[in-house]
Amino acid sequence: MPNPQVFLFWKAGGASAKIALNCIKLTEIKASLPGRAVIYHMFKRSLSFALWLAVLSLPLSLYYSSFYAPSAKSPLYVLAVYTAAACGHFFLYFCIAALVLFVPLLCFKKQISKLNFIYLLLVTLALELVLAVDAHVFALYRFHVNLAMLDLFFNAGGEVISFSAATYASIFIELGLILLYALASVSLALLFSRRRLRGAGIVALVCLGLYLCSNFAHAYASAKGVLPITEIANRLPLYKPLTMNSMLIKMGVITKEELANRKITMSSEGFFNYPKEKLTYAPPAERLNVVFLLVDALRADMLTPEIMPHSWDFAQRNWHFTNSHSASNSTRGGIFGLFYGLPPAYWQVALSSGIPSCVVQAVRDSNYALGVFTSATVYKPEFHQTVFAGEKNLRVHSEGKDVFERDSNAITDFIAFAEENKAKGQPFFGFVFLDNVHSAAVPKDFPHPFEPYLKTVNHMELNADTDREPYFNLYKNAAFYADSNVQRVLDYLDKSDLSSNTVVILTADHGEEFNDNGDNYWGHNSNFTKAQTQVPLVVSWPGKGSGVENELSVSYDISATILPQVFGVTNPVRDYSIGQNLFDLRPRSYFLTGSYLENGIVEKDRIVLIDAVGMLQFKNPDYSDSANTARTPNLLEAIGTFSEYLERGDK
Repeated sequence: MPNPQVFLFWKAGGASAKIALNCIKLTEIKASLPGRAVIYHMFKRSLSFALWLAVLSLPLSLYYSSFYAPSAKSPLYVLAVYTAAACGHFFLYFCIAALVLFVPLLCFKKQISKLNFIYLLLVTLALELVLAVDAHVFALYRFHVNLAMLDLFFNAGGEVISFSAATYASIFIELGLILLYALASVSLALLFSRRRLRGAGIVALVCLGLYLCSNFAHAYASAKGVLPITEIANRLPLYKPLTMNSMLIKMGVITKEELANRKITMSSEGFFNYPKEKLTYAPPAERLNVVFLLVDALRADMLTPEIMPHSWDFAQRNWHFTNSHSASNSTRGGIFGLFYGLPPAYWQVALSSGIPSCVVQAVRDSNYALGVFTSATVYKPEFHQTVFAGEKNLRVHSEGKDVFERDSNAITDFIAFAEENKAKGQPFFGFVFLDNVHSAAVPKDFPHPFEPYLKTVNHMELNADTDREPYFNLYKNAAFYADSNVQRVLDYLDKSDLSSNTVVILTADHGEEFNDNGDNYWGHNSNFTKAQTQVPLVVSWPGKGSGVENELSVSYDISATILPQVFGVTNPVRDYSIGQNLFDLRPRSYFLTGSYLENGIVEKDRIVLIDAVGMLQFKNPDYSDSANTARTPNLLEAIGTFSEYLERGDK
């Protein structure tokens, strides 16, 4: 092929005058533009930099991959596949990012300026920080960083997610170490690529080979239902392994019938058909006030005479439901299930539809005053656009510089609200939601009866071997303090003679775990064990006496009881709730629950998880892997419930 410049001369016409003129220009072109060889050399060097950066980032990546890893007690083949997947996945994470973000820049730079170096360093640091943050979040909560969590962290003003000083100190130390690592990896990658040091290509081939092997293993496991292998896809961030179902069916490895039994597809089309029919009413015999009194993150086993004496006394005088569970292990799903009477799987469609809960609809239709008194904001999660959608003059947050002042402000405003409506003879519905237990916060000058207790919690140091007692004692002290706030509300209702015509529901949105099963689960929103879903439930209902109910109840039952018996709703309960009447509970073989990322079917002896793509996982009540993977009729019935309140647009 002719030289490009000669080709240009030929195209110019070939006249001698033009050739002479173009020869002058040729000198200028050679002086101003790099030749092909130079460009090729610079591209090769920049590609080498990308490979070296990915290789040098592997040690850090593999360290953080341990945060996502299956239990060390898992079968060796599971650990082997996970290791192969992690090596290949994190190598590709840094390599692809470098190819996209760095190679186009370096291809046209003979020398790396200070500005270019700072760019390389900052982007590499950002990539490493994203991995570090996600790894820590997954280790604590068993889900990856997502938009909902980031929204809570950055926009909730510290009322939803908060850290201790010790935690912040650990974060800054780790940030410094990651910065040093990024500086070293970028510097060495530039040095090795400039000196044309070999070895990165070999490591790249090994990592890609491991990645392909792990993908083929996942494809086979997905077809054959080897759940410990397919579950790896839920552990590694952004990991989307291969499936080859069609090919494996053609090869006879699996049949279509076998494949259908391993995957359940949930409907995601249509709109929110809730309630199924418009609510209708019959005038109730008596217009009772209703108060939902909730303590965020309160476990069921906190309701004892030692920890919460006033709440315990209240339970002895009313109906105490000893086997009550939330609809979720998170605030969003717990409050959603309480008010809507539906699984949290409907959160997104409820949010996009703007349809309020049927409890709130009935409050409005019955001309009740509605008062919302939450310590944290109702904006995050978006309860103002779901549960209370369309409510004018909604009280969206409480005043105060800390959780104690906000809790107190919520109670003060509730009392004022109740007093005002009592004076007017106006029935009311009040929602009081207290927050100090959520952050295990206790005023310094308040008694701390449970010792020893942590003065501050460093979430970065929590692990499977952490002594849970001091942290758990701090939490119990927080519940002890919350009991005094509960007493303040109950004492007001008694002294104002409102108790005689007010239904009071004392409960929580979810529980809180303290490594109860020794598998390094802390907090909530990470599994569906009793520690995270079982909550206290006490119901004071004028005229219904008192008693202890040991039958399984779920937060769905509250709407199923309140709507017909307080507001006189005549619709079949299934129009607006999957719950039962609390005073006529029938045995359940399972109940539905959900978190931000997955849904669960909680049976007596196992928990069946349904992930975002419809794959099933089977857990024992302690969240270890269950050998019972039978597809019982419960599963089909439960899956039907997840789409029961969706209506297709072509109807």
